[in-house]
Amino acid sequence: MENPTNHDILARRVETLLRDDTFSAALNIRLHELQPGCSLVSMPVSPRAMNCHGSAHGGAVWTLADMAFGAAGYYDGPIITTESNLSFLRATPGGSRLFARANQVSRRGKSGVFHIVMGANLDDEAEIFAIGQFAGRWTGLPQRRPAAHSPFDSSQSGAHG
Repeated sequence: MENPTNHDILARRVETLLRDDTFSAALNIRLHELQPGCSLVSMPVSPRAMNCHGSAHGGAVWTLADMAFGAAGYYDGPIITTESNLSFLRATPGGSRLFARANQVSRRGKSGVFHIVMGANLDDEAEIFAIGQFAGRWTGLPQRRPAAHSPFDSSQSGAHG
């Protein structure tokens, strides 16, 4: 792509963030949608992300929510979590794919608040496993270099799958 759009550059930067963060990379977190203030990410609930009860480990679920928040807020550079509240409504079964959508609901200066919804199917209330709110502060740190390929480029899907 010779002249990438701002949206494409943002998606490539978030992709770099997800790959460079060793913890989220180990959980195989993937970016599906991204707009300034809104993101959709997912992870497989693989044995690596499960607890001894056969469901998603709460720490893995929280990490996915945090990465959704970070991706949604990355339009203005790195944002750090200053507060989080995540209510677990039911266990996330092993072997499923867990999605997290973050939507910005407020911004004042360098501080923002985001609503998080998590589940196997975000369009079905019965499939919502957790909801919450994350607050953060934009750090002013430099943004990540854009990844070589957009996470939305279907010709590169094998590299992300």
